[in-house]
Amino acid sequence: MAIAFARVSIHTRSKGHSAVAASAYRTATKLLDERTGTDYDFSNRREVVFSEIMLPEGASDKYQNRELLWNDVERAETRINSQLCKDVVLALPKEVSTIEHIELARRFAQTHFVDKGLPCDIAIHDDKDGNPHVHILTTLRRLEGEHFAKYKARDLNPAFAKGMIVEGDYWNEQWRSFQTDYFQEQQIDLSVDLNHLISEKHEGRNRDEANHYLREENQLIREARKELALHDLDNVLNQLSLTHSVFTRRDIETLLFKSIQPDADSAVYLNQVAQLLNHKDVISLGVNDSGIESYTTRHQYIAEGRLLSHVEKMKARQGHVYTTPPDIFLRNYQLNDEQRDAFSYITQGNDISVLIGRPGVGKSYLLKPIKEYFEANDCRVLGVSLSGKVAKALQSETGIESSTITSLAYRLSTNRMKLRRNDVLIIDEAGMVDFSSLAYLIEAASKAKAKVILVGDPDQLKPIHKGEIFRGIAAHTGYIELEQIRRQRDEGDRMASMDLAKGEIANALNHYAQKGAIRFADYVSESQDAMVKSWAAAIHNVDDCQNNTMLAFSRAAVYSLNEQAREHLKNKEVIGREEFHYFNADENQVIPLAQGERILLRQNDKTLGVRNGDLATILAIDDKSLTARLDSGEQVVIPKSYNHIQYGYALTVYKAQGMTVDNVKVLIDSQYWNPRLRADRTQSAGHDRG
Repeated sequence: MAIAFARVSIHTRSKGHSAVAASAYRTATKLLDERTGTDYDFSNRREVVFSEIMLPEGASDKYQNRELLWNDVERAETRINSQLCKDVVLALPKEVSTIEHIELARRFAQTHFVDKGLPCDIAIHDDKDGNPHVHILTTLRRLEGEHFAKYKARDLNPAFAKGMIVEGDYWNEQWRSFQTDYFQEQQIDLSVDLNHLISEKHEGRNRDEANHYLREENQLIREARKELALHDLDNVLNQLSLTHSVFTRRDIETLLFKSIQPDADSAVYLNQVAQLLNHKDVISLGVNDSGIESYTTRHQYIAEGRLLSHVEKMKARQGHVYTTPPDIFLRNYQLNDEQRDAFSYITQGNDISVLIGRPGVGKSYLLKPIKEYFEANDCRVLGVSLSGKVAKALQSETGIESSTITSLAYRLSTNRMKLRRNDVLIIDEAGMVDFSSLAYLIEAASKAKAKVILVGDPDQLKPIHKGEIFRGIAAHTGYIELEQIRRQRDEGDRMASMDLAKGEIANALNHYAQKGAIRFADYVSESQDAMVKSWAAAIHNVDDCQNNTMLAFSRAAVYSLNEQAREHLKNKEVIGREEFHYFNADENQVIPLAQGERILLRQNDKTLGVRNGDLATILAIDDKSLTARLDSGEQVVIPKSYNHIQYGYALTVYKAQGMTVDNVKVLIDSQYWNPRLRADRTQSAGHDRG
């Protein structure tokens, strides 16, 4: 996940700063400061992976010479305490390539500085510690031809406090918005972390090195975060509302706790909590079902009212009911009574339909005749889902043209595509979609008089961002529910999955315990060892890995399970002996890969034909590329430069969403025990053990 960290500071002569030195350090070059006669040589720095001078339109090309540019900046500032230049530091998403880092840096610099007349010296730093970032060193005066302007460009300056921007052109928000737009445009499956007012950068293995630059940088972030919490409650409320449709006093306390030290400033901390609760844009919703007073923001209240209005209009409209007898489209499908009722409800109902189905009840199978019915009546049927992996599975299983929600929203917002009256939009895994995304699509469909079919399970995995709006829409419009599980062959397993779906956990556990499918251990490591051994016993060749999967709730557990699984397969000679080392940017490490390896691909790449979340088996590999067979059947060649490969023997629950395999083993630590268990244990088509 990307983060929205940005830091801006001013270099001043009174503090002993030099614009020439600043450039030399950031770009790892040797430059002479002509004003002082000092040579600054930082050419031995190895973490600078890219640097470039960007000049505004009309500026002389001579300023492509870095030494000339910054010496002229020094000459333009004549006072002993002159401000010399501005340094903007932006955290780059580690999930994307260096080429995309360069594109992000160039675009941001061009938009915010170069287009406004300021030259920029950009430098990307990445020492492979998981903290790539870009320095944008910019002048304070506009460059006009061969001369700097007489007056500084103060019209572009936001307000400063302690060297940090606090509002106005608030750079963290600018950077968050800029990244989000870029990810949507490029169809990159990433979002920006909003769990803190400003996220600190991970110090990783360097956390014990007192002078490491990250320690200083994180201290600056903490200061900026406190500054915001103390002096900008509007922004604090905005950040809270980005992750919470409804919140409590506890949520406010938690967010402010990360920014203000209550032990040192308890009175200040409690005062800020009280001020937020009494903010003019906070609306009390009364006591919730847990007996706790809850709140929302005025903006969210209005947005939900607008969404409800569109839902009401679609509920009252039946613009997609046709005279064609629907039964003729069921002849080629073996639907049970539940599915037939659902087919009739969707094809003969109003313009917003809600289909609730637990995992394994045959929702995808039902969508096939639904697609045929609407297409026979000249409708365009479109499918969307939160993840590229689920969208791809939806398209392959049903034939419905599908994409991610992010991709469709981007095409609609940029007028590259328009919804039409005869469109039918199927939103799969709708229970995982956040409020803003779902509201945007429903409003677009309502205005176009299109039909929307929401498909999902409100009790499955929750949205990462704010809002469980799917449940609210279903309660308002009504819904039809599929309960008969088809995915599992064993009748007892099907009944246990239904018990899990209904919250009758004890009955389900008794069933699995009687089958010997539950194993307990005092320590997580013991559970992991036992689970991997049980998993490995079923693996006799590479194809068995595709039908047997392990799931866990944390990345740390998945990492450990994958490492252990791989050792078992090496000992059983299921994977090849010869190993080739590929860099994994997501974990910031080099991993050995061999023929027969089960891998998870973590980044979209249109040219390669792969999506984030694709699972594959390595058919051939050398030190330049590998050939793999995707689970969907396609064969792809992946160059070594694609550095987003992980082992795929074990997955997190979120990464496994939407997949179906014969046998699933689930590691459940008490820390992660909750009703989400049902989704994990119904992804198996056969006998699953945890």
